[in-house]
Amino acid sequence: MLNAFLANFKKSWIEFKRYYFNTVSNLATFLIFFYLIFFGVKAIGGSTVNFTDTLEGIIVGYFMWMMFIFSFQGVAWGIIDEAQRGTLEQVFASPIGFEYQMLFRMISDFVFNVLFAVPLMYFVAYTTGKRLSFDLGTLLYLLVVGTLSALGIGMILGGIALVFKRISSFIQIVTIGSLGFTMFDLSKLWYRFLPMSQAAHLMRRLALEGFRFRQFTISDHLILWLVALVYLIAGVVVFRGFEKRAMTSGTLGQY
Repeated sequence: MLNAFLANFKKSWIEFKRYYFNTVSNLATFLIFFYLIFFGVKAIGGSTVNFTDTLEGIIVGYFMWMMFIFSFQGVAWGIIDEAQRGTLEQVFASPIGFEYQMLFRMISDFVFNVLFAVPLMYFVAYTTGKRLSFDLGTLLYLLVVGTLSALGIGMILGGIALVFKRISSFIQIVTIGSLGFTMFDLSKLWYRFLPMSQAAHLMRRLALEGFRFRQFTISDHLILWLVALVYLIAGVVVFRGFEKRAMTSGTLGQY
């Protein structure tokens, strides 16, 4: 297990370093998209919007959305890339279960994504005149638990990719649609059971009110963990269903 984790961590580092132009381009794209949202809200809202509070919510929600799509796209695109390279069956032949391989990859990608995304969040806050202060332990807690639901979504998309091969358009639909999950006003309880919504809600309280781990209610923690585990388990179950179908039809390694 340890060797498998270290191998996946090394693989993530090599790809971040070797394909640095693509990494920088992705970060630039997310930065530009944020400023489009920022100036769009400012232009539309004008003086009728309490922009000070709105901007903090936008920064936090957008950051959580970045982490969400980095996580689920990493799993889905990872499976698609393995199929295109012709190495997918080799990964399945490993003595380490495929689900664990995906988990190790998500952890590795998560570390590098945080190293890039956190400074980026502070950068956009600084350039828009805001000052964000977080308790680091609480921040990492919300990110880790929140992205478990993203892993579940990624496993579902990866399973679909095993059977249907090309699902890039569908991944883009999920990517854009997921922006709403982190921007909802959670006045209704059921909104909190959407992927990443509860994590984004608690992140806003962390950013705006200075909340820490111990200040969240028991129900806040329970909903956060329940959502994460439900989507993670659902993702593994759905993935195994598609995996079984691909193996039965003999199309696992085909592209």
